[in-house]
Amino acid sequence: MTSAIREYLLNTSFHGVRYLAERDRHWTERVFWLTCCVLSWFASGLLMKASWYDFQNNAISFVVETNFLDWNTSFPAVAVCETENQDNIATTTDALFGDPHDYNIDEMINELVFFRGLSYYLLQLCGPNTDPHPQCITSNFSQFQSYVRTPCSKLFKKCMWNQVEFDCCTYFSKLDTELGTCYPHYKMISNVRIGPGTFYVELYGFNNVYPMSQYDVPTLITSQADVIQISPNIHFRRFISFKEIVNQPEVRDVSLAQRNCRFAEESYLDVYKYYSYSACNVQCRKEAQISMCNCTHHYMPNTSVSQQCNLLGIECLNKHYNDLAVLKAHWTNRPGLVCSCIPSCTDIEMTVIRDEKFGIYEDLGIVEIALERLPSERFKRNVVRGKLDLVVSMGGSVGLFVGASILSFVEIIYFFTLRVANTRNNKNSQDFTFPYVN
Repeated sequence: MTSAIREYLLNTSFHGVRYLAERDRHWTERVFWLTCCVLSWFASGLLMKASWYDFQNNAISFVVETNFLDWNTSFPAVAVCETENQDNIATTTDALFGDPHDYNIDEMINELVFFRGLSYYLLQLCGPNTDPHPQCITSNFSQFQSYVRTPCSKLFKKCMWNQVEFDCCTYFSKLDTELGTCYPHYKMISNVRIGPGTFYVELYGFNNVYPMSQYDVPTLITSQADVIQISPNIHFRRFISFKEIVNQPEVRDVSLAQRNCRFAEESYLDVYKYYSYSACNVQCRKEAQISMCNCTHHYMPNTSVSQQCNLLGIECLNKHYNDLAVLKAHWTNRPGLVCSCIPSCTDIEMTVIRDEKFGIYEDLGIVEIALERLPSERFKRNVVRGKLDLVVSMGGSVGLFVGASILSFVEIIYFFTLRVANTRNNKNSQDFTFPYVN
């Protein structure tokens, strides 16, 4: 083994190492070259460590792009969720429970159909700690949605994009949310040829309209400042501006930890097919409800009936309402839900410029959402330290300080495996002699 090490040191391509093994060198020379080699390896290690740190923590640059304005800008998605329908509730309860009946039942149905996280009337009438009402509902709470909620064809009257009318129910798709059935609309584009863009919709009844990023979903904890509450005889106008976030194609090759965002197609959620920050929070709340109460509320997306709460489960959700209704940071002590959700890579930064609201004579609500002006800026993620940059940086460090390449490390394997075996075989063949034959 000693001879193999000596042979390797004499023949390796690492700079300075052979002086340690040459027989005619004075011990002071060996100490000198050993010191130089150690310092070179140490300096190389420091540079490699710095390259690895930058690759892990500073691989992405987030810049404002202003050098090109002929963009196709995706107009915010718009979702419509019905919030009240007393006429249908009255019709449904009359049909199911007779007329007259206890009108607290109407309030209970309203709570269940337009669920907001609490169920006071349900627990007051049917709760396990009360004298149950003879017309109690104990399970399958989502069944009333189909009786009460207005279908798409009767919810929308007119839809327009940039003064061009389109069929509402063709473009507003049905989506199950924490709030029940909502109708989101995507794929609206603004650019210099089309103009900033104005979305116009006429709605019957009482509804919430959610302007949001693509793939976002309405949730129980959506900020009310972002929601447009619309009712009959109201015309509401909102003027907005926003900045998109675009990504260099190479961003998809960077790990999640490095870019700190997730693309829609990288979804791991079981509540929705596509990832978004709001969808991740819904998933987080679903897991928290199952953990606390062993069930979820009846509108939790992609949840089987067996996972939905019965009366005991609803009572548990009410008990933990403060822990489920708001988000909090992990380091705070106040009640709330800790969700480790990272942003979507394609979020938008939306700003409300102004709101206008006035009365109208028509027995419907009108919502207009207009882009104040075409964006002159957008955010862009660029990869500044990719895998190739890491290889080049580390290779340069090793080459500069120790004169090594990838083949230098292959030499180590070669000298202590194949070279040793071949040297031993050659020696054995030289020692072997044929017996003398007369």
